[in-house]
Amino acid sequence: MPDQNSSFAAYASNPTAGQEQTEGRVTLDRWRLRFESPALSFEIPLTQLQIELDDSESIGIFFRDPQQAGWEIYTADQRILAQTSLLQQPHTRRQIRELQSQGDLQRRLKITLAFIAAFSLVSLLVSLLMGVMVRSLVAQIPVKWEQDLGDTLLAEVQKEATFVHDPKLLARLDRAVDPLVNALPKTGLQFKFYLVPDQIPNAFALPGGHVLVNTGLLELADRPEEIAAVVAHELAHVTRRHLFRKVISSGGPYVIFKLFLGGGGSLLSTLGAGSQLLVGQGFSQEYELEADAIGWETMVSAHIDPRGMTGILRKLQAAQLRMGAQPVFHAFSSHPATDKRIQRLEAKWQKLKDKSSFIDLDKPETK
Repeated sequence: MPDQNSSFAAYASNPTAGQEQTEGRVTLDRWRLRFESPALSFEIPLTQLQIELDDSESIGIFFRDPQQAGWEIYTADQRILAQTSLLQQPHTRRQIRELQSQGDLQRRLKITLAFIAAFSLVSLLVSLLMGVMVRSLVAQIPVKWEQDLGDTLLAEVQKEATFVHDPKLLARLDRAVDPLVNALPKTGLQFKFYLVPDQIPNAFALPGGHVLVNTGLLELADRPEEIAAVVAHELAHVTRRHLFRKVISSGGPYVIFKLFLGGGGSLLSTLGAGSQLLVGQGFSQEYELEADAIGWETMVSAHIDPRGMTGILRKLQAAQLRMGAQPVFHAFSSHPATDKRIQRLEAKWQKLKDKSSFIDLDKPETK
């Protein structure tokens, strides 16, 4: 059917000549596209007509003629592409099909991107919700139950390990850790420290506040501040209950929801079994970075030079390289990368306002 009686609101302009948009109407016949307005009129043969979609977020269409440089006609009415005149002309029909294919691709791409964005948002919300629920569950754990679990785990360790009772070594450890314990928030936990005769410079903490330190760490550390740094890191794992958070999170959303909606008995039984399996294993990057940050804050609160943390990190890193294929130390493990952790701690030192009021840990406390 001919389209001589069809017309569409449009604008004509010549941007290269600074021509402002002129409002008018577009009509089509079998051979040409014609723009008319009170101030302007011109036409484009269909055999020369170039059709382009608007690159912006609008849905408009541009018509151009290479032989009439600079001039263009714009309409927002996409019904024009369904006109018989354009569909019968091979030159314009091919362009319309290409534009339709391009439009379908863009729509599919937008749908895909919208789905990805929605999925990412839902994943983020679920992750945040899981974090809130895990923290809520951990807050329900009685201190007495945690202490009893720690005692049980310590008894298992004592079956295989012999503790050191050398008064000089224990005094050296006490001088490093006593100020830390005094600076910790009061949670009801009784922190106890043990020396294990092992040359690997290592330390790890059990639930309930039992902290085991290898003699190798005392040999590696040149300053008591470096011993305090490792212990502060391990104490942070305890006070932030990283082990329990790890056990609960490892169950996934289903287990977390089940525990959140269930009673305290199921929570404690799950934690009791999982803790025995996961104790001694490394923590995630999130927990390690949190332990660094909390350990640093504890040292500052205790007026201990927090640079002991970067110092011992470098020494542990060097010892790790010397030992080659030996297992990664649990204390200050290599995930995330040690260099990254050192950089973060050095940035904390730069921001620290008071860099002078530190106690002398080498000086025996007078009573």
